[in-house]
Amino acid sequence: MRKTLLTTPWIGTCLAAAAAMLFVAGPAAAQSMATAAPTYSKDIAPIVQDVCMRCHVEGGLGPFLLTNYQEVRRYAQRIRQSVLQRSMPPWHLDPTIGIQAFNNDISLSREEVDAVIAWVDAGAPEGDRADLPPLPEARWTWGESWELESRLGPPDVLVNSGPIPIPAEGQDVWPDVTLPWQALDETRYLRAAEIRNTVSGRRALHHNNVRLNLEGQPSGRMVGAGASKTYDLFAEDTGIRLDAGPGQLNWGLHYALYGEAFVDTVEVALWFYPKDEPPLYESTVEYHHLIDQYTPGEPRGRDILIPPHGTQTMTRVVVLDEPIMINSIRPHMHLHGVGQSVEVIWPVRERDYLGHTASPGEMLSSVNNYDHNWQTSYSYQEQARPLLPKGTALMFRTHFDNTANNPLAVDPDQWVAFGARSVDGMSHMHTAISYLSQEQYETLLQERIKIAQEELTKPEEERLEVFLPLEGRRQLDRRPALD
Repeated sequence: MRKTLLTTPWIGTCLAAAAAMLFVAGPAAAQSMATAAPTYSKDIAPIVQDVCMRCHVEGGLGPFLLTNYQEVRRYAQRIRQSVLQRSMPPWHLDPTIGIQAFNNDISLSREEVDAVIAWVDAGAPEGDRADLPPLPEARWTWGESWELESRLGPPDVLVNSGPIPIPAEGQDVWPDVTLPWQALDETRYLRAAEIRNTVSGRRALHHNNVRLNLEGQPSGRMVGAGASKTYDLFAEDTGIRLDAGPGQLNWGLHYALYGEAFVDTVEVALWFYPKDEPPLYESTVEYHHLIDQYTPGEPRGRDILIPPHGTQTMTRVVVLDEPIMINSIRPHMHLHGVGQSVEVIWPVRERDYLGHTASPGEMLSSVNNYDHNWQTSYSYQEQARPLLPKGTALMFRTHFDNTANNPLAVDPDQWVAFGARSVDGMSHMHTAISYLSQEQYETLLQERIKIAQEELTKPEEERLEVFLPLEGRRQLDRRPALD
């Protein structure tokens, strides 16, 4: 996590100026230019090393290197445009609505955006090399270490797929890789999992969903990887339950070919909670909430049909049979997807000013700048994780764009239907969820109310974002202020 977002203590009161904060150059840039322009060594290099060098290094996902002044200056105008358009760094969540507190937020602050713009507009000066910060750790050297190892230590289990030959041309390929599972001698809880493959493989990998199939027991995915997404790190109080016994690991690979034949290998690293310290809550992996209108007995995605030079919007509603806590979300669409959101409809009925009754709702999160090349999992901070009572409805919404306005729409003259290839249409929201008992829900609710009440005593700019369900906000409103 690069920063801690400080906002009001419930979701419904986001700051209206958030958009300008994140990607519009404001007065600070002009003032900086009028006095002393930022320099690369002192002001820009820390941003580049902290954010850009996650991908723009040798063997990384970035299309060019950004590891020194000469390389960064060469792309200065492109960088300026990218931060203004919010296409880079790849954090495509709408900053003006919904929850904004995430563990893995790599978006730039207003001050950082202002500094980049002022630096480019001043001619991209290098400055004093003595001001340069030391180069980041080797964790940004792709393929040589596990990114999570710096936080969690060496993995507990490593599994290797073996060689996977991939052709240079043709249709997408889905290699069938299944290996025996090293059986656990007792139930363990998964803390994190990371996937690593070759440089050529990263360029072609559409997704890799590693699934554990235990003999005679419930099975499911352990980790999912997509373009630019390589690991799952669960909240500190949640984990995935893995029972004892033999089974098989299935890799669930999908490659989109790009003209180069290669042999890939895929490694999976697993980290467990200590045997005597299980997490408080069990979590699902990234569960598929299908938005492409799946109906039992009928073809999946039958309603995806995007017209030439047209758009399409789809929704799906899920009503909760029990309380839940959402740990993370990850929109997944293909090249024609441009936006995906999740809204909540509360399980109450209220009268409007004409006397009609309806259920109030609000936006949880909206990825309004979706890019198929960046499959980001948005991991909510602990107290910002949506806590939802039984009877709540979740509305998932997807937007497709098959027009010239979407640079990834490869051929807007064609109809687009459902399919597994990148050029086909697909729509689902990956969600990692902790299912709660009513007792767990009530305990968490009261804890959240207490935290929110404490945050209200702080100056507004110092408050942590705390998510409260509607009933929690009403209980908070009735409580006396703390001394």
